[in-house]
Order: sequence, then structure tokens, then C-alpha cells
Amino acid sequence: MWRKAVCSIPPYRPFSSSAATDIPTLYSFLQPSIFALKPNKQSKQPQDSTNSQTKTLTEEQKTTLQTTLEKSLLTHNTDEAWKSFKSLTICCTFPNKSLTNSLITHLSSLQDTQNLKRAFASVIFVIEKDPKLLSFETVTTLLSSMNFANTAAPAFALIKCMFKNRYFVPFGLWGNMLVDVSRKSGSLVAFLRVFEECCRIAIDEKLNYMKPDLAACNAALECCCCELESVSDAEKVVATMSVLGVRPDESSFGFLSYLFALKGLEKKIDELEKLMVEFGFSNKRVFFNSLIGGYVKSGKIDSVSTTVLRSLREGNGKEWIFSDETHCEVVKGYLQNGAMKSLASLIIEAQKLESPMLEVDKSFGYGIISACINLGLADKAHSILDEMNAQSGSVGLGVYVPILKAYSKEHRTAEATQLVVDIGNSGLQLDAGMYDMLIEASMTSQDFQSAFTLFRDMRDARILDLKGSYLTIMTGLMENQRPELMAAFLDEVVEDPRIEVKTHDWNSIIHAFCKAGRLEDARRTFRRMTFLQFEPNDQTYLSLINGYVTAEKYFSVLMLWNEIKRKISGGKEKGINFDHNLVDAFLYALVKGGFFDAVMQVVEKSQEMKIFVDKWSCTCNLFFIQNPLSMSPLPAAIFISILFLLPQLHKVCAASPAAGRTIPTRGTCNSTCGAIPVMFPFGTGFGCGHPYFARYVKCNAGTLQFSTGTGIYPVSSIDYPTSTIVVADPFMSTCSSMQNSGSFSLDRTSPFTLTGSNIFVLLGCSTTSPVFDPSEDLCDTGSGSRVCSGLYSCKGVTGIGLPQNAPTSTCCVYDSLMGIGSGYSLDLPKLQCSSYTSIYEFGDEGDPMKWKFGISLQYNDSYYTPACKDCETSGGLCGFSGLDESFSCICRDGVNTTTNCFGHGYTWSGAWEPKIQTKTSIGVFLLWWIYLLV
Repeated sequence: MWRKAVCSIPPYRPFSSSAATDIPTLYSFLQPSIFALKPNKQSKQPQDSTNSQTKTLTEEQKTTLQTTLEKSLLTHNTDEAWKSFKSLTICCTFPNKSLTNSLITHLSSLQDTQNLKRAFASVIFVIEKDPKLLSFETVTTLLSSMNFANTAAPAFALIKCMFKNRYFVPFGLWGNMLVDVSRKSGSLVAFLRVFEECCRIAIDEKLNYMKPDLAACNAALECCCCELESVSDAEKVVATMSVLGVRPDESSFGFLSYLFALKGLEKKIDELEKLMVEFGFSNKRVFFNSLIGGYVKSGKIDSVSTTVLRSLREGNGKEWIFSDETHCEVVKGYLQNGAMKSLASLIIEAQKLESPMLEVDKSFGYGIISACINLGLADKAHSILDEMNAQSGSVGLGVYVPILKAYSKEHRTAEATQLVVDIGNSGLQLDAGMYDMLIEASMTSQDFQSAFTLFRDMRDARILDLKGSYLTIMTGLMENQRPELMAAFLDEVVEDPRIEVKTHDWNSIIHAFCKAGRLEDARRTFRRMTFLQFEPNDQTYLSLINGYVTAEKYFSVLMLWNEIKRKISGGKEKGINFDHNLVDAFLYALVKGGFFDAVMQVVEKSQEMKIFVDKWSCTCNLFFIQNPLSMSPLPAAIFISILFLLPQLHKVCAASPAAGRTIPTRGTCNSTCGAIPVMFPFGTGFGCGHPYFARYVKCNAGTLQFSTGTGIYPVSSIDYPTSTIVVADPFMSTCSSMQNSGSFSLDRTSPFTLTGSNIFVLLGCSTTSPVFDPSEDLCDTGSGSRVCSGLYSCKGVTGIGLPQNAPTSTCCVYDSLMGIGSGYSLDLPKLQCSSYTSIYEFGDEGDPMKWKFGISLQYNDSYYTPACKDCETSGGLCGFSGLDESFSCICRDGVNTTTNCFGHGYTWSGAWEPKIQTKTSIGVFLLWWIYLLV
């Protein structure tokens, strides 16, 4: 067609003669004024009076106005600058060129409707009165702002005004912006008229710089082919391109092929294809996609099948990749015509032509099934799969994968597992990543049976990388408190060389059994662990000791001590870290059980291994001296043993860890934990701070930690003036890293509440999640949509199995009423979501990497009493002591008082040990008399 293009432009269609009506009513606020393109009769008299007024302006007044205008622009006083400009132009007197352009550029850059109107009216007025004052860059800036604001009507009005007043700005400066705003606003028909006029000017006036480029020609061609669907108009554009010397590209041929397929012009399609060869275009990807689109819209399903198969044959089954839009059009076309069987047949035939080496996600079947999923037709996708099986066709992996992904996202795990079994029976092989995704979805949905079935299938398929799925299952079972399933699963996989089972895996099971009070199961797991030659460590024994103490099975603790004593004899600990924690646990349990010989063995062994036993670890002293009335009556033999043991125990408990230094009555409290300052009501150790807060906030190994029913979280910061703390869930998602999260809860009786700055966002939610129930209104669909879009634009979103910039339909800014008050519960399995995050501050709302992630909590600061303030003034730290947890002022010399630390030095006291011996004697005396009375 370009060969036969005529050498003249099609008949010129002029613009409307009514210039005033071309200007949108959006700008009518400027009328009546000097910016009205046509004077209004009603405003004629006031305007005349104004003009007469301006004639009286002196040169000095004009200079003053220009100076005011310049200063206003420098100080960004927009309203004053606009007022000065209008005063100057009342009688068509303009500021100098620089000031005029600066004003318009300033108004355009503000990006608000009011000032955009002012800039538009100013440019129109200057073009009509004195266009020499206007620079091309100023017009370009204004059009760019209009494009950004998506205001197509004033942009077209500006171009028409430029043409009318013969103010010709090179097409390259404004053409692409006009094309862009036309596409965004759906105004390609209006652009076609501007295109025709611009071509006429370029040819008639012989102005080469006004010639439209290829992008503009393609936009005009797209309008004729896709919107007007007019063959004659399209041929006129082609003829114009030939006259202008604009060479077509693949998109040009694509628009024409769409139109010819829509109109059923097969001969013209053949001519078009030959012409493409003459132009040297060997890549027909756009051509075939457009042909398919035209055939689908015209309802010619047979032609669609023919074109798809032909393109695959010409590409040797590996070159042609249809666009997502084409796949969606094919699905809609076949389903609307009730041709599901034909679509299944088409996929089967396409698979026969595709190369065996073709990547799964580039196959035609994958594209069709994915299109069904994206259109919300997952069940239709499965029906296509069933139809292919009914036709005894070869079902490629590309057909299964999108359905599996959809089932995983929707947590339809049982159906996904059955589909995996079908895949295995058909001889196809899934990769490790797909198995990981399905197992993770099953664990999130608490469908443990499906997860186990998938993992067995994964092992049977001889996949090497099993570590990720193994950890997912173990972690999920631990979070859901299912130790019996953990034990069965571990016993099943322990001999698999691809899985690295370690002692801590067994410890997790033993700890969970002990926590649940199932000591026999814990003991059985312990025996199985040792039978398989996994060495128990200190954590193993600590879990067992705590479980036995809770059940008051002290003899079992004694058996454990005998076992450990044998292992550490001769200095061979065999992986056991016999440290302060283990000593403390044994002392407490053995004393409480009355095994005093064993107590002394523990003490002696700790001295032998140079493990310091402080007063609080020396549980015997605490139990029998501080709280003798809490114990049951003891046999005389045991009581006498205690009397004889007490001096030795005191000697051990009072032993100094360093020469010249004694141990205070209570462990000292620190003013920092790591890098975080710790002040009342918080504390760094037992007896520090307020007892109510000590249950929730503790300092562990230099890390300040916050405890709830769902876990222990590090404290990021504390702001004492505002009484807020920020805690960070290590499994919570952020912009840089997203992962499957656990749940989060806040005890209703705790002294903490959520602050209003928290924004909880649920990520990777199932479409059946209760948060999307329209009757509940749990998701913020206003500003929340921007938060979801920001998070899904992060690269880290791939960590939860979503592509970057994925649709936000699986995201919810959680706006639950459960968040009101002190109690809060975020149950991810129940909500059917993969992960969550909390944002407490937006550093830069447009950049999610600058958002601050964490959970901000407000704490009750009403516990700060005058006694505590007096204590802190004296250099002490506020704490508590005794069974009644009464107030105690902890001084730096280790002495606790009920008032303050005035009179106490900042060094350790050397007079403490005799006081303790005195207290010991008094304690023994009191115990003796209590026993006699009993």
C-alpha cells in the first residue's frame, strides 16, 4: 500500500470555526477578563472602563508592577505575581520576555488546577497578542504539565490556537506529549484531527520541522484501525506517511492487520504480509498477535486457530510468543462462543508444534490457562484441562502450572495436592520451587496432610533440594503446637541423606512436648534421639528439667543429673554446655525434690568447672531462707540435712567471682541494654523496673526483648517522652525482604496498647480470605490501596511468591475493630494470608524503602511514683523485691533500700558478707523453731 500511496494528502478537514467553543468551559472562570478569546457582551462596559483606567498608568507605575512581579516570582508569591501580571496586561502591556516566560513556567510547575488554568490562559493570550514574547520551552513545559494532569481538552485547544495564529512550534517538542495524553484519556480521534492539520501545514508551508514522526503516524493509524475501524481513513494515513517519507514499523503493519482481519479482507492481509517482507521485517510477532485480535473480535474462531498454529509452525515451535493480551482475547473469544472443546483441541495441537526445549511459561497452553486465571476463571481453566484429558491429548506441564499457582494462592491445597498426584502419574516433573510454594500454602492453611503428601511426592521424584520444604513443615508444626506430627515427620525423613537433621530439630519436639505436659512423649522422643546417635545438648536437658519440675517429677531430674554427671566427668562434655543456666535449673529442681546430696554434687561440679553460682542461682538459699513457710513439712532427716548444708551452701553462694569483690543482696540493674537506654518502668533483670512490666520486657544477652503470647520480639527503640516503644517482628515483611510471617497478638491485660500510627498490612491473602468479606469492611480501600501498591512495587515481594508490581487484590490494609483497646490478635492462618507487615511511620510516602516497619506500642506511664523519682535522684534505679513485689530502690553498691540511695557509695560494699552470715544464722534459728512447732 505504501507503494501505491498517492502523492497528495486526503481532503483537508478544517477545525471548527468557533474558536471560543474550542476552549473548555473549565477555564470560564477567567471570563470576563483580558484572557477571554472573544469579549463577552455583558462584560464589555466594565472592560472598557478598565481599559480607560490602564491608559492612566505611568511609566513609573509600570516599572513598579514589573519589579513587584519579579520579586513575587523570586519569593514564590504566586497570587501577587498573577495580580501584577494582570495589572500590566490590562491594556496589552506585557512584561519583558524573560518575566513573561518565567511567570508561565512557574504557574505550570505548581501542578494544581487553579494555576494550570492561569498558565493556559496566559499562553493563549500571549499567542494572540504578541507570540514573539513566548519561547518554545515555555509551551513545552505547559504541555508537559497538562500531560501529567491528564487534561487532554486544554492541550488540544492550545495546539489549535497555535495553528490558528500561525505560531508553529516544532512537532518534535510537543508531538509525543500530545500522543501520550491522547492515549491516556482515550482521545485518539481528537488527535487524528490535529495530526491531519499538522501534516497539511508541514506540506503546504514546506515546514519540515512540523512533520509528524513515526510515533504520531502510528497513533493516527491506531485511531483509524482500532477506534474508527475505517479502512478508508487508514489508507489516507498510509498515503500521508508515504508523502511525508515516514517509514512504517511492525506496529504500523500490526494496526492494519487487525483492521483487515476484523473486516475479513484476506487479500489485503496477503498484500500486507508481502509488503512486510519487502520492508525487511522478518519478526511477525506483532503482525500475528494483531491478526488474532481482529479475528477474535469478528468471531472467526476457525481463523484464530489457523493463525495460532501457522505462527507456531513458522517459528519452529519456539520463536512466536503471544502477548498476555492476546491470550486473554483468545480465551474470551472461545468462551463467549461456547467453544471450550475447540480451545482444548487448539492447545493440544499447539503442544505438538512446540519444541520440547521450550520453557514452560512460554508455551501457548501456559498462556491460555494463565489468562483464565487472570480473568478470574480458575474453574474454567480446570475444565479446559479435563477436556484435554477427555480428548486423550498430551497435557503439557505448562497447562498444569498456572492452575497449581492459582490453587496455592487461594489456599485450595487439597485440590492442588490431587493435581500434583495427577502430574506425577502422567510422567511429568515439577521443580523444587513449585513444591516449596505448594507446601508453604498447605502449612499456612493448616492442611498438614497435604503438606506431608507433597513432601513424600517430592522425595519420590528424587528432587535434591528438600531443605526449604523441610524447614517450612517443621516451623509450621512448631507454630501450631503439633509436636506429635513433628515427631512422626522427623522419624520418617531422618535417614534421608538429602535432609540434614540436627540436634536442635529433636530439641524443638522435646520442648513442645514438655510445654504441653506430655512428658512420656518427650521421654520417648529423647530415647529415639539417642538411639539414632544424636547427642543431647544443654537445651535438651533444660527442656526436660523444666517439664519434670512442672509435673513435680523430681526423681526424673535426679536421673538426668546422674546421666550428665557421667558425661562431663573427666572434662569430656560431649557437646553439653554445662553453664550457669543448667546449674541453676538442676539446683532449683533437686532442692525442691529434697535430693541434697545431688545438690552438693552440682555445686561441687560447678566449682570444679569454675562456673560461678551467685545467690539467685543458689536456689536452696532462696527457697528455704526467704520463703520457709511455703514448703510442706519435711521429715526430720531431711530437715537436719538442710541445717548441716546451709553453712556450706552460704559459703558457695557468697563466693566471690573476683578477688576483693563480694556479691550484693540482689543482682544489679543496668541503665542500658545493648544500645537502648532502659529507664523505669522497664528493667534489665529480675527485680528491676516495675514488676508489671518485667513480665513483658526483659534484657537477654544485650538485647531488649518484648514478650507476647505469639513470640518474643526485639525492641527497636523506646521514646520515653511519648511513652512509646517500637518492637520488630523478625518474621514480619518489609520492602526489602518479604517472607511468610507468624501471627501477632497483644495481651488484653498488658500495660501496652497499639498506637494510632500503626498500619497493619496483610500480604499474599487468598481470594476467599474473610478480610475481603464485603459485609465486614475490614480492608481500607481508600489510602490503603496506595500502601498496597507501594509494597507490591518492592523487589522483596518475590519472597512470598508474587511478581513485582503484582495486582493488589491479595493485599489488605487491615482495619479490624479488634485493634481497638489493649487487646489485639492477628491470626494469619485464620485470615488466610501469607505474611503481614506493620508501618508506623512514612519517611517518604512515595518510596516504600524509606517507610519505617515495626509495631509501635503505647505503655502506661502512671506507675512512676514520687518514691521512684526520689530513688532516681539519689542515683539509684527503681525495682521491686519480696513476695509482695514491693518497691525497692537498687543502689549502685548492690544494696536495696525502701527509700533512696543517699549515703550509699558507688562501689561494692565490703561489709556485706557478715550481714549475710547473720541473716543465715537467724534463718536457721527460725527454721528450727518452726519445725518444732510443726
